[in-house]
Amino acid sequence: MMSRVARGLAALGCAAAGLAVAQGTSTCYVRPPADAASAPAAAAPDHVGIRRKSDKLFELDISVAGAADAQCSVAGVAKLQGEPGAEVLGLVVRPDPTRKSGRTGTLCQVFVRLSPAGVELATTPAACQAQSLCEGKVELNGQRFEHATRLPPGTRGPCFEKRAP
Repeated sequence: MMSRVARGLAALGCAAAGLAVAQGTSTCYVRPPADAASAPAAAAPDHVGIRRKSDKLFELDISVAGAADAQCSVAGVAKLQGEPGAEVLGLVVRPDPTRKSGRTGTLCQVFVRLSPAGVELATTPAACQAQSLCEGKVELNGQRFEHATRLPPGTRGPCFEKRAP
């Protein structure tokens, strides 16, 4: 049985934000990097992928390019939060255990806000900066992907593709 929030997401999200409802299906928003003119030809486009795992859990695959060939990729399982009409997917980004710096008491979080226009990324800026998210080279906070950049269902795109490290 779907929760009230999940039903609200299904009603709002499917029509407005284009979020896939069926478990296992995915939605992929793709746009050229902001600095596409100077990006190498092999550079992957910026993208946000969302795939439903259960009523309240979603897989996220986010990749955004920055200046000087910097790339920020964040992936993991996000939890649905908020009230119907104001849902967000919240992903806790764990610090890299091999890094000696960037450990604070507050964990960095990345949020995907759903709207009729598309999706917007937000972060917990102080915690993400202290944790050196994306090595401080790419800013995820405020990145937007318009609804028009959503790939049609069944279209192959960069979301959830295995990439070499």
